[in-house]
Amino acid sequence: MQFDIGHASLEKTVIALDANVMLRLIAHPRSADIVDYLRTSFPGKLILPGQVIQEFWNNQFQAIATKSADIKKKFDELSRLMEGIDSRFEAFSARFQETVKDFNETFGYVFDDKIVGKTRVLISLLQEKAMVPFVPRNALIDTALSRKRTKTPPGFKDDLDGDFYVWSDLLFGLSRLHQSGVEIERVSFVTLDKKIDWSRDGVPHPILTSEVRAICNASFETITIDAIAKRLLD
Repeated sequence: MQFDIGHASLEKTVIALDANVMLRLIAHPRSADIVDYLRTSFPGKLILPGQVIQEFWNNQFQAIATKSADIKKKFDELSRLMEGIDSRFEAFSARFQETVKDFNETFGYVFDDKIVGKTRVLISLLQEKAMVPFVPRNALIDTALSRKRTKTPPGFKDDLDGDFYVWSDLLFGLSRLHQSGVEIERVSFVTLDKKIDWSRDGVPHPILTSEVRAICNASFETITIDAIAKRLLD
């Protein structure tokens, strides 16, 4: 399915980052260039929803710090076992090794404890440029429950309300920018989340698109790290 929201200048673009892109961004081959561009040369606006920073610090850092070493140890042990497998299982072993290779290429950053420190630096650098909106949580408790019960995106596919507050923080930031006179044509939300309460085949849920339009009269897209890197750097 093709999804084209047309042209928008970078000067009138808002880029927002989801929590799940942080580790992948620091591990991306063009990470340094992306961060440097966002900090020093990006002419538009950057938003880091407060919920994104909170989730990343509370959950992802903790998981890496406590589990990454053990995961790496088990992974290495399994790889050594597979190297000595009976030759009768050679075909299976080859397929298994290929699967392990694909997994490592996709999630290998989880094994590197140094990524934790690098990502802390990444967030600190981005915060120099970014707006970090944080809506009052108590005021939105009933709204979060109502939206989940009516399957209003985002977040109705999750048990908790994290995605709802990421979205609320983003909309709050867009509202503040719009009210201050900033002209916005496009909102690009960089995320790895492919659940249908965000998008389907790359097309954002129409409710999300309409809410962005209502807040600041801009188009909305969900976009990958590779796609945003190409747009900013190529």
